[in-house]
Amino acid sequence: MSDVIEVQGADGESILFDGAYVAKLKHHGKEETARNPASTYREVRVKARKRKGDAPQEYDVLLAMQSIMALRVGEDGKAALDRLVAALEAAKGG
Repeated sequence: MSDVIEVQGADGESILFDGAYVAKLKHHGKEETARNPASTYREVRVKARKRKGDAPQEYDVLLAMQSIMALRVGEDGKAALDRLVAALEAAKGG
């Protein structure tokens, strides 16, 4: 896989997948806080947050790999999150 997938989260955090590694970034990509080989992917859990009034839907994401990566994603990042999960599942062979 040569396409890079980036899931933009809240507060300047993101998860980046380059086909070989998954990295957790913060400060709008200026600081890498974790990097795990894609082969260590175990599972992802996505939970919809309770909406307040007309606020856009948000999701809490836990990505279990060599380390646990957490991210809050808005509705606008859900498609990228779905692509990330599909790519990691395909790389895992599932």
